[in-house]
Amino acid sequence: MPRRRQRFSNLERQFRDAGGVAESGSRLAGYIKFKKGETRIKVDKNLTAAQRKRFAFAILPFNIEVATAEAERIRYAAPITQYSHSARITAPLSAALSDAKLGYEDVDETTMQAGNFFPALLRIFVKDNANGALTTKLSAVTGKNYKTYEGKNYSIPFGRTITGIANANIVSVSEETVRKNLTSALKEIAQVGSVSYDPEVFRSGSTILASPA
Repeated sequence: MPRRRQRFSNLERQFRDAGGVAESGSRLAGYIKFKKGETRIKVDKNLTAAQRKRFAFAILPFNIEVATAEAERIRYAAPITQYSHSARITAPLSAALSDAKLGYEDVDETTMQAGNFFPALLRIFVKDNANGALTTKLSAVTGKNYKTYEGKNYSIPFGRTITGIANANIVSVSEETVRKNLTSALKEIAQVGSVSYDPEVFRSGSTILASPA
């Protein structure tokens, strides 16, 4: 589910404000080394090919009109990796991320497979141990130590639905309402360390151009 995200935005702003110059030994100096490729992020938890495999569920988008009649509704394919799917159907996430709560239906021949559609996405960090202590790690980006919990990150797409809502009213359900409901349920889980969110996006497709007459 690729979409452009500005990583290290605060450090990048500092870099621009400082004109690319930093005091030796500072966090910004470490970031400049990282930008130059002198240091690299070490990935400790590489996913297997099976975990990276992508599947999809059919969901109702938020940013297009939804027909009141179920038979007339157009669902779009929302991709998810096996890694994130396996996490969301097992404890501790399964109760909060059921098919019904996420708006998932099976993909079939009527499902739109649109390359310019990026579904609303929850980014969830799950601690390995709900009662675990913070550990100290060295940042390859800044060269400084930082405190963090050991855990795993998952990306879960969702669509226009809330379990139990009357079917006729689903057309009025907003993205923010679903996000808040899902986030509230996830934050009730002790092992969930954080929940962030990427909004749904429909990007413009490439325009086919011709020479002037």
